[in-house]
Amino acid sequence: MKNIFNKENTRGFENKTHLIKIISSTAVLCIFAVVGLLFFFRPDYSENEKRNLTEFPKFTFEAFFSGEYFSQISLWYSDTYPLREPMIDANSSIQSIYGNREDQLIIPSGGGDATVENGGAVEQFGGIWIQNDTKTAYEIFYNRKSVNDRYIAAINGAADKLGGAHVYNMVVPLHYTYKLTSEQISQVGASDCVDVVDYIYSGLDDSVTAVDAHSQLMAHRDEYIYYRTDHHWTARGAYYAYVAFCQAKGITPTPLEEYERVEFEGFLGTFYAQSNQNKTLKDNPDYVEAFVPKGTNLLSAVTQSGDETEYAVVYKGAGKYSAANKYLCFIGGDNPVSEIHNEKINNGSSIVVIKESYGNAFVPFLVDSYEYVYIIDYRYFDGSLVDFVSENKIDDVLFLNYISTTSTESKIGQIEGIIE
Repeated sequence: MKNIFNKENTRGFENKTHLIKIISSTAVLCIFAVVGLLFFFRPDYSENEKRNLTEFPKFTFEAFFSGEYFSQISLWYSDTYPLREPMIDANSSIQSIYGNREDQLIIPSGGGDATVENGGAVEQFGGIWIQNDTKTAYEIFYNRKSVNDRYIAAINGAADKLGGAHVYNMVVPLHYTYKLTSEQISQVGASDCVDVVDYIYSGLDDSVTAVDAHSQLMAHRDEYIYYRTDHHWTARGAYYAYVAFCQAKGITPTPLEEYERVEFEGFLGTFYAQSNQNKTLKDNPDYVEAFVPKGTNLLSAVTQSGDETEYAVVYKGAGKYSAANKYLCFIGGDNPVSEIHNEKINNGSSIVVIKESYGNAFVPFLVDSYEYVYIIDYRYFDGSLVDFVSENKIDDVLFLNYISTTSTESKIGQIEGIIE
């Protein structure tokens, strides 16, 4: 019998195998190259990352001769590649099989100045710590006291200019305050949120009432008060902060069980996007619960494009939204200015909430405590808060921010801009 394993046959087999590998690799590269040239199929928005993707650069001679033009084209090409998100998802799945199973600290590009969009709202944070055993991601906050001082001065300045209106301030700690040990917080170098809140509140003038959301959140720390895949608190967490506000104002909060409750499954938030679609988070999505106000569920808003429209205070159909956008069930997302009129209350009571997106889940609970609830998102509002309060004869003004805002200069600048 002929020996099929002689050196000559083996060498021929190896050559054929090598040729097949070369042809296969070349074919794959050609396919990816052709896909990359499909200009008409390139996405311009990332659903997972909730942001607009890089636009094709405009030609200038300066950028051309410096080489920057070609760098911008390279960034555009990679950022808008048609198969980019499926490839990221596949890579995450592979890493979950072969990669590091330990807890991960992820610092997004830009470190403490990293941003992520959420339903049009740009949020800022220092880093993400993913705990694999609890299947939870935490925003890690690095405080800057000098920026805290600017925040304090802005709130005190607002109270001084607003005259007869009663000014409240609420700063909301982050999830890790209620779930991680002090050793774990120290391990990642995160700031103590409670210390920062105490510092800010100690600097407020007597004309500003500080709202102690922390004590209520701590008392309910074992409940679902923050998301695991997103940096926001849940509506349940916002409710306990509403209870704290009512305590500060001296009114009775509406019991939680009196609201109609709705729930939307399959929410994957900002942490999922910023962690390159982490497999642990993907396999363990959040759900969004919301509580429908009793007095009215109708809201009028001026959108970022300047259009006047109406939204539901809590949109019951948000289950049809994509996994990334279910938080948009609250007050129609982020609009420069909105108004809710509860006709079941006829005492003329009014409040304006000055907020970023943390305020979205909070506002619905105010509806049954006031005849008029106004909402200003200071990131998009280009008017004067002083004039707005005067023209609408507003009783109460609540500044509501999650703690990262108080250490973010751009956000403080936006707050300062509406109270000048």
